[in-house]
Amino acid sequence: MTMIAKILDEREEREGICFLAQITLEEYVAGLPATYKAYDVQREIVSNVYLDHLVNTVLERRHIPPIVLVVDSNKFVRNGQELRIETFKILDGLQRTFRLKSIRETIEYALLPRDHSPEECLSWSRFKFSRHFSSDLRARDSNTEVLRVVFEALLNVGSNRLLEAYTQNIQWFEIWTGLSSEAEVQKMLILNAGHKPVKARHQLELLFLNLLPMLSQGSAGAFQLVREKEVGATQFSKGRQCGAFHFAHIITALLSLYECKPVAPTTDLIQEIQNGEGRFDVYFEFMSAKFLQNFVAFLLQLDQIFTQNYGEVGTRWMGREVSLAGLCAGIGAYSVTSNTPREETMDRLLVLVRADPQVFNLEQFEVVRNSVELSKVNIGSINRNAVFNATTEILSSAYSRPIDWRNFFGASAQ
Repeated sequence: MTMIAKILDEREEREGICFLAQITLEEYVAGLPATYKAYDVQREIVSNVYLDHLVNTVLERRHIPPIVLVVDSNKFVRNGQELRIETFKILDGLQRTFRLKSIRETIEYALLPRDHSPEECLSWSRFKFSRHFSSDLRARDSNTEVLRVVFEALLNVGSNRLLEAYTQNIQWFEIWTGLSSEAEVQKMLILNAGHKPVKARHQLELLFLNLLPMLSQGSAGAFQLVREKEVGATQFSKGRQCGAFHFAHIITALLSLYECKPVAPTTDLIQEIQNGEGRFDVYFEFMSAKFLQNFVAFLLQLDQIFTQNYGEVGTRWMGREVSLAGLCAGIGAYSVTSNTPREETMDRLLVLVRADPQVFNLEQFEVVRNSVELSKVNIGSINRNAVFNATTEILSSAYSRPIDWRNFFGASAQ
């Protein structure tokens, strides 16, 4: 559906053009693309008690802060002071939009003919009200509290005025055109700076979004990437299947491989990457399409070996950020000290592990790791460094089989 926005003002910036425009809530919700929640730079829908009360703001036609949209240059036509928009992405305002849509669907649901009047329904106990309506409301991403408010408004003002909360209610929008992918990410991070903090892993994924298509090439479907906004890193590692990897883990693994030391997904890392002059150019030169294909092949082969020989222990080990960061940091460090290309070092490690899968002794790793006194150490750092040091020793053949993880966790393990 084509959405028509009335231009109120506009300004040009180096990155593109921003139009301040107005659209009715009805036309905005009706014009939402089916994939409006799937925009890569956005995070997942989150719980927020204040946004859950947005229904009152809408029905009383009070001000809702401007929503920021991005429109590709070939997806709109300007006609005087109007923009005719075919489709768009939400740069800021996904949470409000999600609830605006669910409220509109709840109004539509409230106006359906039913056996019980809204007045009768409101007289029921909360338990009965919830039992009667919860299932239908969940299908509309709504809840019984929103329906109660809508029923009350329906009784007070009638159906026509209730619908006017959308059809006659103007919402302001900032509509950006001509933005590069990098500019979109930067603006999203700025817009969210005062909101609930964007997770460091999600920010890291945004900065390296252009790796996604290259990582997926040549893996014949065996390599699966999961995004932070889909499944959190901690939850992911618990139910991981062989061949599935968390995108943020892949990024920290690649950075560790390049830096030759374990890299953790922190806000300090994000700032260092963003503030480093030419940092991105260096990273992306290192992460060529060919190299990434070799890297994916390496991970898949190692993953299969560990899963076959260690079962769930091996699958879980390959699903942890600390394991991959330490492992790749060790590969990078050995490559530098031995003056060997990183691809050759990855091949060397595969040869060693195929010849003796038990060299990594992952059962003992779990035992020793779980015996660390958490009150005395940074467990993430201890894990990364233990894997890093063990990997460099395995590559240099300076170890006894199988490797003894107590030597790498040291005094922190009891």
